[in-house]
Amino acid sequence: RDQILESSMKHGKIRFDEQICINFNFNDFDNMKFEYYLKLAGITNNISRDEILKNLKVLTDKGMSNAGVLFFAKEPYKYISSSKVRCIHFNDNKRVDILDKKEVDLGIIGNIEFAINYLKERVPVRYEIKTAQRKEFPEYPLDAYREAIINAIIHRDYFETTDVVVEKLKNEIMVNNPGGLLSSFPKGQFGILSYPRNRLLADLLSRTNFMERAGTGIKRIRDACSLNKNKLEIKPLETYFFIHIFPSEDYMKFEETSEKSDQKSDQKSDQKIIELLSQNPEITIEELMQKLDFSASGIKKIIKKLKEDKKIKRVGPDKGGKWEVVV
Repeated sequence: RDQILESSMKHGKIRFDEQICINFNFNDFDNMKFEYYLKLAGITNNISRDEILKNLKVLTDKGMSNAGVLFFAKEPYKYISSSKVRCIHFNDNKRVDILDKKEVDLGIIGNIEFAINYLKERVPVRYEIKTAQRKEFPEYPLDAYREAIINAIIHRDYFETTDVVVEKLKNEIMVNNPGGLLSSFPKGQFGILSYPRNRLLADLLSRTNFMERAGTGIKRIRDACSLNKNKLEIKPLETYFFIHIFPSEDYMKFEETSEKSDQKSDQKSDQKIIELLSQNPEITIEELMQKLDFSASGIKKIIKKLKEDKKIKRVGPDKGGKWEVVV
């Protein structure tokens, strides 16, 4: 029996999202999520809630489907242990130094919006202003990681209890979708054909502007990365589906140029302060600010660096003392 069930799930004959959540309590139905979905889908709320849910095929005479729970329950995890999304920001590429970690259970749309914004806040964009128009160099294209997140949340295997994981590493974005391609997926049609594991979830989301039912999600990821010159790796394994996006070539080149420019600028600032301290060892922070047109924090930062590099030192107290240039 277990082998038959497993084979049926792998071939998409039994779909998690279409199963009835027999223990769902309508006291846990979130009307705010429901109203927000209707707004996104452009559905007029001129009939009863139950009639709309039946028209959306998430409610039957037997009860609420798992798809309905994932979209509209106040706490989906109360009924479905695979409903959460984990977002992690690492300071390195070895997944050791964690800067931030969030685990959310906001429903399908809430999870998608949270994960997209989580990365958006952490993906830097460099700007080059040489003409009237500003040129942008994003490290990662929004369209690519947006589609990767939607793909993971909609097409994951909800029979598996592990979470969708969205990671921002120092030089990589990784989105982990628990659930490989269906065994019945037509060979050679990956990225071309729409063949969703969760048909009901895909249908609900395709009514909004988050998703199309055209099988173009993978193509949009590839096109966005190609346009932005990002290296992309898509790994559909047997039980997991990984998408890796690496920094764009233009961003890395611009960052390297900017860093060299910043270093030259820092060196000039260091030299100017050393010259002023040599000319007047008793000069104050306020006088340095006036002569260099720097902020107090900027002056203090440079002086701190010069002291750490042992290029200058303070002789005597802060008030009444003087500066001594070592080199």
